[in-house]
Amino acid sequence: MTPDKKAPSWSKLHDWFVTNFSHENGAEPPSQGHEYKPLNAHVLSDGGAPRADYQTFLENASRTMIRFKKPEHLIKMIVRTIDEQLKVTHTAVLLYKEDRRAYTLIDSKGAEGLKIPVGFIRLSVDNPLITVFSEKQSYLISETGVLRYEDIIVALRNREILERQTDLYDRLLLIKRQMDLIKATICVPCYFKRELLGILVLGEKTSGEIFSRQETGFFVTLANNAAMAIANAQLIENLHSKVEEIKGLYLREHRIFIHTAIALAAAIDARDPYTHGHTERVTNYSLAVARELEGIPEIGNYKNFKETLQISALLHDIGKIGIPDHILNKHSKLSPEEYEEIKKHSVIGATILNPIKELSDVAREIRAHQECYDGSGYPDGLKGGAIPLVARIIAIADAFDAMTTNRSYRKARTAEEAVQELKRCSGSQFDPVIVSAFLLAYEKGNLLTNGKNRMYNGNSGANGASADSSE
Repeated sequence: MTPDKKAPSWSKLHDWFVTNFSHENGAEPPSQGHEYKPLNAHVLSDGGAPRADYQTFLENASRTMIRFKKPEHLIKMIVRTIDEQLKVTHTAVLLYKEDRRAYTLIDSKGAEGLKIPVGFIRLSVDNPLITVFSEKQSYLISETGVLRYEDIIVALRNREILERQTDLYDRLLLIKRQMDLIKATICVPCYFKRELLGILVLGEKTSGEIFSRQETGFFVTLANNAAMAIANAQLIENLHSKVEEIKGLYLREHRIFIHTAIALAAAIDARDPYTHGHTERVTNYSLAVARELEGIPEIGNYKNFKETLQISALLHDIGKIGIPDHILNKHSKLSPEEYEEIKKHSVIGATILNPIKELSDVAREIRAHQECYDGSGYPDGLKGGAIPLVARIIAIADAFDAMTTNRSYRKARTAEEAVQELKRCSGSQFDPVIVSAFLLAYEKGNLLTNGKNRMYNGNSGANGASADSSE
């Protein structure tokens, strides 16, 4: 073919590559203000493409390749571009997959290539075609490092190789068989940091012509530019995968922790037969109230408000581990001295959790969950907004459950009676805003599933103030 006829194919390839690379899935559009120069058919060498066009193409191709976020998108664009513009019987790319420890067929196009299912061909790292590239032995066959089928055939017909270099002959024969398998006329290695990343496979030209020296050089440069872009895309993809993996581990660890907290709370409840189910109910009430408080600015003070509330509610009575059994299990009203012992449970709970860095916020809430809005609570006499929000929520949920469950020396109040008591203590013992949210959740039926007047069979109660929940 004459130079005049060959030049336009490179021009079309350039225009196609530049136009389509910018709009393919996974690619970003070229930056504003950048213009791709039109190709000119001049300065021919080796009967191949115009040198100026060739250099411009590589420059623009490299610039657009780097914008791809997914390696497969970039590979498919390269394969499609070569297939449609250079008119070869087969174009394919083998890419190394770490999880398979093999070079896998990623994309395949052309009259021959379409017959090979993507992913069907896998060449292991010790495959002769792979090792000849990974060990850089292809440079002993070709100065460019590209394997051409015709060069392999010539070498196999060399009598000296057949008679004196039988090992080399056998290896060349294995390489030929592999090239037959993937229908390769030339194989171009893609290296990144001296590592074989993949192989660009090309079949015969539909015109029957052989690939020129200039064209082979072009594919070598294109393959190496693509290798860098693919490596970058793989790095981004691996980073995203690692982030998702870390998220998954966090969620798994978080679930384990929550289940551990639930088990610990159940163990605390089990110490006193009169508090069975108390922790679970307080947690559910607290979360129901929190849903009514969504959007208030104070929630923004927490890194993870809902999680802190849930864990704090589950563990709010953990300090009762340090309270003697004869006080916890007493079937009559507590003496003033015993009541003072019970009051220590919030401080004991905070002391248990404080050494755990991740639970320092929870420890603060547990310490404060017996504080009163007017400053009359314990252990620190905090008042109003100085009491943490989560602690204020738990205080109301704790008191409601204490009033609506049986004790050994008195019957439980009805839910309506307990609600009236919360209203009476609003502004003194409890935060009025939290009381309003509790009442709203109650009216919606989000607290009691079997009616507003339901009384629980569990046993937990209050001592001291009418809506107290220290026992």
